[in-house]
Amino acid sequence: MTKVIIDGVDGVRALLGQVVGTSHAVEVTQQMIDDFCDTVGNEEWIHRDPERCKAAGLGATLAPGLLTQAFFSNLWFEMVDIRNMKTMLFLGSDRVRLVKPLKCGESFNMTVKVDSIDDLDGKGINAKLGVSWNEVASNQPVTVATFVLRYA
Repeated sequence: MTKVIIDGVDGVRALLGQVVGTSHAVEVTQQMIDDFCDTVGNEEWIHRDPERCKAAGLGATLAPGLLTQAFFSNLWFEMVDIRNMKTMLFLGSDRVRLVKPLKCGESFNMTVKVDSIDDLDGKGINAKLGVSWNEVASNQPVTVATFVLRYA
């Protein structure tokens, strides 16, 4: 994958309305789910018990809803090479929706579009990124969000 070079604040502005890119596919494994759940103290059976999930008709354990979002930084910096910025801050999200369960054994990728830019009176910009984590086999979104990043 060729990285998109973003050169300074003007480089972000030049991407307004454009899809920046789509990441490589990440396969969700039970070990990944377990490690994530261990880190945040999540003991829900839908994430931990494959046999109970099969018996309940789910087919497999489900990835926690926050798992895909946790990959944002890793996959974003896989897509972009940001240069000539003094400040880069993740300010949070304006919205997040869990659209479809992501099951153990499925793969997802992430697509990012620069939806809008708010100028901060010469002190940089807030870029609102439309982010979609998509199940690869169906190309359907599993999570969608608007993330806000400050660049200066």
